[in-house]
Order: sequence, then structure tokens, then C-alpha cells
Amino acid sequence: MPKIAKHVEKAILEMPQKEKDKLLIRLISKDTLLTEKLEHQLLGDDNDTLDRRNELLQQIIEMASYEHYDTPGWLMMAMREKSGQITRHEKVTKDKFGEVVLLLALINEPFTRQKDMLEKKSKRADNFAEYVVKRARIIVNKAEKLHSDYYVEIEERVNDMLTFIHKYQPCRYYLEATPLPKSWNP
Repeated sequence: MPKIAKHVEKAILEMPQKEKDKLLIRLISKDTLLTEKLEHQLLGDDNDTLDRRNELLQQIIEMASYEHYDTPGWLMMAMREKSGQITRHEKVTKDKFGEVVLLLALINEPFTRQKDMLEKKSKRADNFAEYVVKRARIIVNKAEKLHSDYYVEIEERVNDMLTFIHKYQPCRYYLEATPLPKSWNP
């Protein structure tokens, strides 16, 4: 971000408060993420964060339950979209625990609900496997950074994810490049 020259900064600070407020509102309104973040900080509460997390979790379950994915490639595209929404949720709410829970659901739900489709041979299975292994590495790293009080709540889900990945045949090649433990014992 470019630095404002000292003389310009001084001139801005000397402006009347009303003009500064108008400029500030105009600047903030151009950045949708900042607007959403401020709205959450100023008007939201803990229930709002939980509601947002639960709504995203429900969307992930619906995405994973969709019956018309022909290949793992289509499923992976849907997962990437949800991953972006999870990242946005974390940036807006600063909900690190919620981010890990949602990312775990993003991996675990498709393995649970799309098992038959994932077991079929497909050209896109390798891309899906690579994506899942990389995301799993990120999830394990994020989980380890959480406060140890949260470990009890997520340990089973992390281990479920690792079990799914180690059993899914296309993942085996990518596990060599990105090693993951077979179980997570924080």
C-alpha cells in the first residue's frame, strides 16, 4: 500500500471532521470485505459468528449431499467455492476455531456422502486427491495452532479426515509428496 506524503497527511488531519467522515465512508464503501468486517465488529455479537458458522456448515452439507456430481472434478470445484467462503468467514469474524471446523467438514462431508462416486475410476480423481491432500495439510497446521482447549472438540474430526485420505486410493501418490500422519494426537 502506498504511503501518504507527510504534507498530504497533515492536510487531511486538518480537514473539518464532517469532511473527513464523508471521505472515510466513501473509502470504506469501496472495499466490500472491510465493510462486512466493520459491520460484524460494530453490530454483530458472538451469536452472529456462530450463526454465520452454522449457516456455512449447512451449505457445506448441502454441497456434499448434491447427487448429480459426475466426477470428483465437479465436486472439487464446489469445494473450492466453499473454501473461499470459509476464508472470507475467517477474515470477517476472526473465528479461527470455526475456520478449522468448517474446513474439516469441507473434507469429511464429501467423503461421507459421495463415497460411491469417489470410488469410481475417473480422470479427475487425481486432481481431487491432490487438492484434498494439500487442504488436509493446511487443516492439520491450522488445528495445531489452535489453543489446546479446542483439541478435544476437533480431534475425532481430524482423525476421520486423515482416515478418509489414507484409505482413498488416488491420495496415496500425493501423500508421498505431502506426508500426513495416519492419526492426529495433539
